[in-house]
Amino acid sequence: MFPLAFWRNLLAYLVRIRLKYIAVVLSYPESVSKIKLSTLDQILTAPFYSDLRFHTTSRSIPIVNSTVGLVIQCLGVTMVTVLSLFMARTIKSVPMRYWTLAWSSLSLALTSLLIGFSVPAARTSCYFLYFLGEYLFGYMFTAGCLAYTARLRIPWWQHMLVIVACAIIAICLAHLSADFNDLFIVQSGLMSGFFTTSFFALRTARAGGGRTSPGKRVMSTALVALAIDFFHYIPTFGARSGAWGIRIPESYFHYTSIFDLILEMLLGFGTVMVVMESVRDDVEEANRQLSVARDKLELIARIDPLTEALNRHAFYSLVRQNRNPTELAITGCVVIIDMDKLKSINDLFGHVTGDRAIRIVAHAVRSVIRADDMLFRWGGDEFLLLMFGIAEAEARKRMESLNMILAETHLQEKSTPVKISVSYGLKAITALTELERAIEDADEAMYQFKQMRKSHAPFG
Repeated sequence: MFPLAFWRNLLAYLVRIRLKYIAVVLSYPESVSKIKLSTLDQILTAPFYSDLRFHTTSRSIPIVNSTVGLVIQCLGVTMVTVLSLFMARTIKSVPMRYWTLAWSSLSLALTSLLIGFSVPAARTSCYFLYFLGEYLFGYMFTAGCLAYTARLRIPWWQHMLVIVACAIIAICLAHLSADFNDLFIVQSGLMSGFFTTSFFALRTARAGGGRTSPGKRVMSTALVALAIDFFHYIPTFGARSGAWGIRIPESYFHYTSIFDLILEMLLGFGTVMVVMESVRDDVEEANRQLSVARDKLELIARIDPLTEALNRHAFYSLVRQNRNPTELAITGCVVIIDMDKLKSINDLFGHVTGDRAIRIVAHAVRSVIRADDMLFRWGGDEFLLLMFGIAEAEARKRMESLNMILAETHLQEKSTPVKISVSYGLKAITALTELERAIEDADEAMYQFKQMRKSHAPFG
């Protein structure tokens, strides 16, 4: 698709960027200002590279040995692993468990590689552990991304199949060549694939409507950088011997572990951010559910379950909430409503029928009041009605129609109609401070009305 010259120039550009960083950042600070400009220009402009060494006016700038770089990388990854282990003890989540296993595998891999470089007799075995640990790192990290974004839990038998496949590949690579640089070319391609898969797992979650967070952005950036970084090792390690007409200086490879560590630390930092964001989201969701449960409990505590009217607890809460002097100038009417002969209904037909009669009264009261009037179940067969902003004449007119509605509603019990009626007392108020006294007056008026009616209609 692209000519060879394009890929050669792209590779040269990537190498040039790294050499610039090595020359300017990783050198001794006191020597940076002494780098000969001609040497730096040679680094940044040379189309093909020879084995360059940076000189100062006084001495050469030391170049980090590849083993030292590997030790630094191993220590950095171990710190990330320890942090993950501590977090996994308190944060019980599937993604955290996968990511902790991933960082542990990477620590094992780098430690094995370091031992393999130091102990030639154990080199093949250590190479096997290194490759296996790297593959497990890539696989477990990808599994963690899938568990985080898609809530996908991979079955144990799939884990076993992947682990066996990784072990087979690791064994083959460990015995394929004695030169680790040749093996690392294959290793880089596989790791680049793992990082790319993890990136698309996070990207798929965002495309599916998932919320993009700073942690996801940091993780995605690190995964892209690591995928490119490991993929570019394929041509660079191949070109160390002059393949494709390019010769990469040996000093360039001394810093690969440092660059890998920087990107891996960025990935670890993004992982911690994502986990903490997940914990924050879980806490917010738990608080939301608690608030909903509290509201439901508060509603249940204020609602009478039989009539679905407010209860005395709701009334006293209303009074406490309206003790502000600016809200005391309230006009309206207070009504006490009492059912007639509820005890007789209970004695003749049972409490179930009595409860049905109470519900019928509550329904009838709601049919004659306004939507913003407040109905309370005040006692066993008593109701309190608060009608704010209404004239006394209008309130009496509505109450007078209540018994007419109930007269048309007959409770049929075993072919015996049960007649339901109420008595009521009404008292107007001009301020909220008069409420308690008005309730007492309305209650007294209700009993006087009950005595005056003297309604003794038979129930059967």
